[in-house]
Amino acid sequence: MAALHPAPPAQSALVPAPGRSPAAAAIGPESAVARLPVEVEVGVPVRGFRVRNLLALEPGVVVASQWNHGDDLPLAAGDVKLAWTEFEVVETNLAARLTRLA
Repeated sequence: MAALHPAPPAQSALVPAPGRSPAAAAIGPESAVARLPVEVEVGVPVRGFRVRNLLALEPGVVVASQWNHGDDLPLAAGDVKLAWTEFEVVETNLAARLTRLA
């Protein structure tokens, strides 16, 4: 006589939309995880720039950097690169516009 075994529980998987990663499918825009604050940074390499240079800044001063003008800058959260950005002036504020996702 064959022993009766319960059927295994049904398993489901989130299938990402075309072009989306599986992680993006697992975290919806309404989830609590999607609303967690994350500190992001855009770093511009400036060789030889010291605190005294920062304190001496005045409106209109241009600081030279080691980044080629026109090249996109990486936007990161910690060690994770998220996107590429470019700087833009919006009224009197400096903004970073996303140009492409990493």
